[in-house]
Amino acid sequence: MRRLAALFSVLVIIGAGVFLFWPRAQQDVAGTKPVPAPQTQAANHDPRALTDAEQTAFLPLVCSGASGPGGGYAHQCTSLPGYPSQDYGGAGLGLGITLKSVVMGHLTSADADEAYVTYAGSFEAHANNFGGGILFAGGPGHWKLKGWYPGGQAAHCVSLNPDGRAQFVCLSGWEGQGEEDSQLSVESLPPPAGEAPSILSARDLRDTLNPNANCQTLNAGQAVLLSIDSLRPAPGGAVAEISYVSAGAAKSACAAHDFAHAPVKKATLTLRWHDDSMKMSPALNFASAP
Repeated sequence: MRRLAALFSVLVIIGAGVFLFWPRAQQDVAGTKPVPAPQTQAANHDPRALTDAEQTAFLPLVCSGASGPGGGYAHQCTSLPGYPSQDYGGAGLGLGITLKSVVMGHLTSADADEAYVTYAGSFEAHANNFGGGILFAGGPGHWKLKGWYPGGQAAHCVSLNPDGRAQFVCLSGWEGQGEEDSQLSVESLPPPAGEAPSILSARDLRDTLNPNANCQTLNAGQAVLLSIDSLRPAPGGAVAEISYVSAGAAKSACAAHDFAHAPVKKATLTLRWHDDSMKMSPALNFASAP
């Protein structure tokens, strides 16, 4: 009997040791929750507002003699170092500038440490949407001006890949004389010269001298895309909100020569970036922009 009791005591001690020292990789210190695997931090980011420290670092590199706000801009400059034209386009309006947003990432190569700042400027023409972008390289504490890109705003972009050379889907637009245009394009930053090829284009001509102009390119079964209203990040890509006239409503309105009063619908498009190509859903059959 004593032997059985001694044997039982030995088994209890062994069991306690096994419990204490058996590997428990799936438990945290409290032994109740799984330990999450470490995550790799993204190198490429969506546009965001500049911090005060970033404003302080970037502004002197592009705005000499910076003073306080004026004319609707955050700063007034006496000159613009590195700007590609010394006449400044709209110099008669002064040299007002506002640094609006910044994109951090590997912009010109897979390992570059760069920043691309979108600005609004009184010196920019309407053709440039009164602004552009500025490329800086070197990293925090070592920033250097690399170049100005008038008309190259990137405030409405979404990063598509967290690592490697950055790619973005961007929403841009223009309006004038009653016409409103908007488009989505996949591009790198700084943007290449000329317009980036669009993956989706919208044109609203209802307030022009010819309010039925959207009917010119309409074929049977096609809807009319009036505008791309917003773009925001989503898992695996982005989401865009759009306004459009359905195929049936467009057909009826065009037949009645009254497209300006066609009912407008809203929809959400899901954009998925895969194998260097963009997939959009749902697949809506839109007429080409006139």
